Amino acid sequence: MRIKLERPIIVDVMIIGKRKRGVKVLLDTGATNTILSWDTLKDIGYDPAISTKRTNITTANGVIEAPLVRVKEISIGDFRVKDIDVLCHDIPELIRVDGLLGLNFIENFRVCIDYKKEILEIE
Repeated sequence: MRIKLERPIIVDVMIIGKRKRGVKVLLDTGATNTILSWDTLKDIGYDPAISTKRTNITTANGVIEAPLVRVKEISIGDFRVKDIDVLCHDIPELIRVDGLLGLNFIENFRVCIDYKKEILEIE
């Protein structure tokens, strides 16, 4: 699958929980985990506030504790990862995305970022 490369690298993904929703996320090869906003997780049927799993994450404002929620599926086109843990944390509105797509998704595929050809390839 080829996607026209933008800067920053924003991709459309489908998130499936109890309901499904398409969202825009920032591809972040430096993020260990995928992160989704509170509103996104609530829209697909999860309540992060009652999650018993939590983990510390480092933000620009320091270390905070964030809920960890397992969602049924995240996909880009035909490329799917089922039962994936995502952190719940709101991304600053200036970026205009609903989350970050981290390594726990990316590591399941061959991903090539070709800035010269302006293409993101996923296999």
